[in-house]
Amino acid sequence: MGRDTRRSRLVIVALLIVAFTLITLDYKTGRSASGARGVVHSVLGGVEDGVTTVTRPIGRTASSLTHPNRYHDRADRLAQENAGLRRQLADNAEIGRMSKQLGDLRLIADKGQYSIVPAKVIAVGDVTGTDWTVTINAGRDDGVDVDKTVLNADGLVGTVSSATAHTAVVRLACDPGSRVGARLERTQLLGAVAGGQGPSALTFTLYDASYRVQKGDRLVTFGSMDYVAGVPIGVVTKVTDVGGLSRTAEVKPYVSVGTLDLVGVVVGRPATDPGDRLLAPQPVPPPPAAQAPAAGTGAPTTPGGAAATPTNPGSPPASAPVAAPGTGPTRPGQGGTG
Repeated sequence: MGRDTRRSRLVIVALLIVAFTLITLDYKTGRSASGARGVVHSVLGGVEDGVTTVTRPIGRTASSLTHPNRYHDRADRLAQENAGLRRQLADNAEIGRMSKQLGDLRLIADKGQYSIVPAKVIAVGDVTGTDWTVTINAGRDDGVDVDKTVLNADGLVGTVSSATAHTAVVRLACDPGSRVGARLERTQLLGAVAGGQGPSALTFTLYDASYRVQKGDRLVTFGSMDYVAGVPIGVVTKVTDVGGLSRTAEVKPYVSVGTLDLVGVVVGRPATDPGDRLLAPQPVPPPPAAQAPAAGTGAPTTPGGAAATPTNPGSPPASAPVAAPGTGPTRPGQGGTG
């Protein structure tokens, strides 16, 4: 019994010495593959890799069985992140579009020297043909009042028909009850533009029948109680009446009712009439092409077909000898140089 106890102690001491020696060698050699650690790694490393290769799919399968919703949750999370990124891109595009519209609106206001209140169309009224109106998100608290002119970057939209504290109703220029004082571009000839022909057509009546309205004539507002002056209205597309005491024409408005979004309510009139400054410049027509010479108008030709060389009147013929300066004329039988 005593011998077994002593032998066990000796074995334990020997194992401790071996373990201490191996720890010392491992500390000195570090991660080098040489020495005792390298021998053990070379022997057991392949076995370890093989066991890992075999057991890894089994571990993943067991993990998926014990946590069945983990991959579904990850897919849902990725879908939510993707939707959030799409919303962010859409918001950025909307911000860019609104910024451009606001810049264009500010540009036309600066040209006309108008004081405006920007507003967004938030509702569309009855568009059955008897009432063409839209509602904007600006009202009396913003300085908007009845009969104020409403425009956008393209031209005239309409006039305010009613207003509350934070909203207003705008009667569009194409409304059957709308009638706008208008002026022909570059003239002082006055008339009126009326709605009632749908959203894409207005009717212009020129008061002075002695003047002929032509296709392509452009119209701007004439200052009145309801409308400020100089706002572009549209362009004449067709002359419908050339007789009587007035002239009538069909006008295509610059503003598209179907795409109304950001508008401006004119709350301050300009000190002077802006005239035609808000109209876009007319395109410059191309210069006429050079015409080729007509047949039979080319240079004269000799009987042999060669072009004849023109000569000045009084010059000697090409075949006649010309005397040198100071030698006089040449006689028969006499040399040219004497």
